Amino acid sequence: MKRFMIAILALTYGLAGCGAKEFIQHNDDRYARPGAMDSPLTGIYNTYQFGLLDRYRVTHQWTQSGCGYRGVEISRANSGTLGRSFAGRDIFEENGKTWLRFEATTPYDFDRYVRSVISEETFYTDAYGKRQSFPSKEIGFKVLCHESWWTTSHSLSLRLHKLSMAEFEAMFSKRYPEGKWSSQVLSGRPWRVQETSIENLRPRRGVGGPYRTWVTAIGDTGYVIALEMTASQDSMKFPKAHAAIEEAYRHLINSVKVETVN
Repeated sequence: MKRFMIAILALTYGLAGCGAKEFIQHNDDRYARPGAMDSPLTGIYNTYQFGLLDRYRVTHQWTQSGCGYRGVEISRANSGTLGRSFAGRDIFEENGKTWLRFEATTPYDFDRYVRSVISEETFYTDAYGKRQSFPSKEIGFKVLCHESWWTTSHSLSLRLHKLSMAEFEAMFSKRYPEGKWSSQVLSGRPWRVQETSIENLRPRRGVGGPYRTWVTAIGDTGYVIALEMTASQDSMKFPKAHAAIEEAYRHLINSVKVETVN
């Protein structure tokens, strides 16, 4: 059906003096433009839940973009909600590493999300026969959930890191020195919050820069969960979008729940 519709549209363009090749190129160019694939905020959120070290159960919501837990969808029958619910794989530690538990199969290496992972330096010979190298670099501490909007230069990210609160704060202070830290309590849960004033937003470099980061410890596990919203000077040109993304960001922060497993 899709091919049939494309053929009909191509024929229509052809009758109007534009051939099928030009139509397809026009369609490809439309989606190749920066911002063409930006997702709208629908107000519908998916729910994720995972076990941590067999001691805590963590629940949070996210946008429709998905997260990296490799979980399975829970039936939504009679749930009364529009979003989908996912049971993430349990997270556990063994031999100094962090894994996702898969029953009857090999566990999944989860280190690159939660720990520092440094790539090895690799060497190659360039076109002139000269020996070159790709230097080692940090490839760990990846985000678990991510959504971005190119047009307005915003992004939202969720992180789960094997760091103390002090270590996380030191890492983000180095990354975003213009940010100021404060302590907040939300629904009885203590958070540390890094905020960058609008006057100190960075010039646009893709999808944002330092704006807001909320981080809280998950019990005494040595893990933290953090939610980050980025923005740039260009983001202020889109006040309605900025307000909508801030509202979604607050919703995601409020959705975080940590429960002790009996």
